[in-house]
Amino acid sequence: MPTDAFEDALDLRIGLLEAVAPASPYPRLRPTGIEETRSFGAAILENAYLRVSILPGLGGRIVSIFDKRTGTEILDAGPLVPRPGGRRGARLTAGIQLLLDVDDRPNDLGPVDYQIEEPPEAIWIAESAGGTGLSFHLRIELPPERAELRLEARVLNRTRRPLPYNGALAFDLGDAAFDGRVAYVASRRAGLRVASEALERGAFAEGRLVWSRFSKAGLLGARQTDAWQAVLTPFSGFDGLPHVADDVAAFHDAVRVQAQATEPVSGARLLLGLADGQTLEAPADLYPEHVLEIPLDGLASAPVALAIQAEGRDLLRAQAHAAEELPSGEAAPVGLDDPSVGTLDEAALLRLAFSPAHRSLAHLERGHRALARGDHEEADLHLENALLYNGDDPLNWWAKAMARRHSATDEEGPELPNAHYLAPLEPALRAEAFLAQSPAQGKEPNPLVAPLAEKPESLIEVAALLLEIGVYAQASRWIDEALRHRDLAMLRYLAAWALLVGSRMEAEAAFQIAAAARLPFDPPYPWREIEFRALRELRERFPDDARLKGYAALGEGASGF
Repeated sequence: MPTDAFEDALDLRIGLLEAVAPASPYPRLRPTGIEETRSFGAAILENAYLRVSILPGLGGRIVSIFDKRTGTEILDAGPLVPRPGGRRGARLTAGIQLLLDVDDRPNDLGPVDYQIEEPPEAIWIAESAGGTGLSFHLRIELPPERAELRLEARVLNRTRRPLPYNGALAFDLGDAAFDGRVAYVASRRAGLRVASEALERGAFAEGRLVWSRFSKAGLLGARQTDAWQAVLTPFSGFDGLPHVADDVAAFHDAVRVQAQATEPVSGARLLLGLADGQTLEAPADLYPEHVLEIPLDGLASAPVALAIQAEGRDLLRAQAHAAEELPSGEAAPVGLDDPSVGTLDEAALLRLAFSPAHRSLAHLERGHRALARGDHEEADLHLENALLYNGDDPLNWWAKAMARRHSATDEEGPELPNAHYLAPLEPALRAEAFLAQSPAQGKEPNPLVAPLAEKPESLIEVAALLLEIGVYAQASRWIDEALRHRDLAMLRYLAAWALLVGSRMEAEAAFQIAAAARLPFDPPYPWREIEFRALRELRERFPDDARLKGYAALGEGASGF
């Protein structure tokens, strides 16, 4: 059976939350103790062996890995009940989540973007900001003929300063045993193995397994991308904690040997080493559909080692399980301590470009400044130089596409295809598709922007990116369109600030301030430096506006307040 990727609805028992206080970037939450059955839209991957369910509306977490071979749920299938704790006052550890630092993501209980890719069948999960300055794309693939899940993460620092970072995968497994590589839940006779060259061996506590990039958090450099992969191998039907390799899992004790393949293996040899030095051998064909079991009767001594071979190579070779000491020690920083390039003059930027560690950032800043003053050919040149030293930055490819759009050339370049390849769900790319259209349009909302209206944080994120570069006309056009889809206070404030800074149109700015004052004091709340700067300067210009003062107060003590 080939892999099928599709959308479905799941009815799940979930604990309800209530917002108790505004906070930056998302309101504080409190578990109510009330549970209800709710229907969730799910993205599904399914092949002959596994059915994987992902909830884009609940942080993009994987909530189910159902092993069709034995009819077993690998993950904890209990109610989705948040508990007090975490950075927002409520946390939900259910399923498998992507983490960006030591705590759950701020928006891990909210909706994320997703896209079904075919072929090969895979699902992309993405979040553009989440209140940290980091964004991620996570590609989840279920190979057609294998009982394993392949994950590829791309995490981007969207800012021009280093940010704390420690990418990780967190698994809620319940009452599991863990040997440092493999987790096993006796009550379900099932578990999984995590294999990754990038992730260090995991830490396990209270039923939660966390595999992270580093033992301790490092730094992700300015506009740096961290990419890593992991393979999850589920297994089920075993009477104890098995040994798991790429192609096979096996368990043995004094009375049985059990083996299960990830894909069909014919002509295998099972070799069992005994404590008295003897070796027993048995031929076997291994199939993912069932667990092979060989009884051990009348052995002269206890089995102490197991090997499985096929086609002259070892598929698995294991000694008896022993607890492994989890890794410790300092993590090397991911990125260097980048300078605050926004404060440097041109001469300083030229000097900085001689540093191999900072060349990309220096050229990027020079390209942004050229865009801000309308010199698009020079911007294109500087951004091209930045890409020579950091070609994995999708936002740089996007900025370069914007520069080319305003230049005299009609030749289509690789900028947008490369950006889409690196970050297919990046909201700035949808914004660029809109901005590339003729400004002469009606008053109706543009359908290109409509998908972002469901996630208002993305509308603000694009506005912030344009304002950070200094392209105020482009930012104002984007905000005007975004307001056709969602009337948000922060969009109004950013529009007012762009009018004051870019065109000195104080009357129009005052209109935006007044319009924001009529809106509820609701999220999305400000968290970016550009938002706090805009609020601070608007508060100085309009000191008597109470609603503006309320939003500005969320940034007290940060970003210059």
